[in-house]
Amino acid sequence: MSEAIQIPSPPQDAGGFARSRSLSNTTARLTNTLVKAFCYISATLTIGALFLIFGFVVYKGFSVMDLALFTNLPTDRPPGLRNAIAGTLMLIVMASAIGVPLGMLCGTYLAEFASENWFTHGLRLVIDILAGIPSIIVGILAYELVVVPMKTSSAWAGAVALGFMMCPIISKTTEEMLRLVPKNLREASIGLGASQFQTLTRIVIPAGSTGIITGVMLAVARVAGETAPLLFTVGDTPLPVFSFDSSFPFLHADLGHTFPSLTVKIYTYSQSIDDASYLQWSGMLLLILLVLTLNIAVRVVSARRKVKAT
Repeated sequence: MSEAIQIPSPPQDAGGFARSRSLSNTTARLTNTLVKAFCYISATLTIGALFLIFGFVVYKGFSVMDLALFTNLPTDRPPGLRNAIAGTLMLIVMASAIGVPLGMLCGTYLAEFASENWFTHGLRLVIDILAGIPSIIVGILAYELVVVPMKTSSAWAGAVALGFMMCPIISKTTEEMLRLVPKNLREASIGLGASQFQTLTRIVIPAGSTGIITGVMLAVARVAGETAPLLFTVGDTPLPVFSFDSSFPFLHADLGHTFPSLTVKIYTYSQSIDDASYLQWSGMLLLILLVLTLNIAVRVVSARRKVKAT
């Protein structure tokens, strides 16, 4: 004779457990909703602030922008920013000539030749610190090391300051890109009889060149809008940088003395109340467009690199 199967009765507190679980789910959903709402609000405020700043500068700068801005000097009538624009571009080229080789060599050493020891770890720590150091400290350092011995502000001092700021960014990018290159490429090159130098220059660096170029453009975009280092190093002058009536290559300004730059000119006009003070807004707009163009170029290069990788 079979025995009846008895189903155990639920415990007395099952209802309390169900209510507790339901309450916990409700609290989790409420917390999730609040956090998502906070994220959306924060993103909206950030984007709104960006468009507010950019829109205001475009409104103020575009309304006073004309052809004379690019063809006239500050001493002409109407005044322009020709020398400041050319001076900024010249400083970027000079800083790149200093910062790009030093940064690439440092990153190559860390990725290809350095062994893991206290010196290598210390060097990486110094690079990380230099990447986030305030720019005014770099300006004061360049002032003491270059301006004081030369006894005058100069384009060389400004290029040293900007190049010094570019070095850690390029160094970190170069090291990371070279480490991403597969080791079998190195082994195959050496196996075919190539030296380590030939493997590095013909195989490894070309394989990571797209990422390195991206890092260089990021570094250029970083220093293009710097003001504090240039206030201590280059000064300001109304003289033209390039002039077709001077000797080849038409360089009119003296690189060993005060040199014009767009950021310093914006600062100078912002502190003045003369008729040319409106040029600060045009200078801001040009500077924003320059940095925006460099950042777009970085995105385009990065996108092409991802397409090639896939």
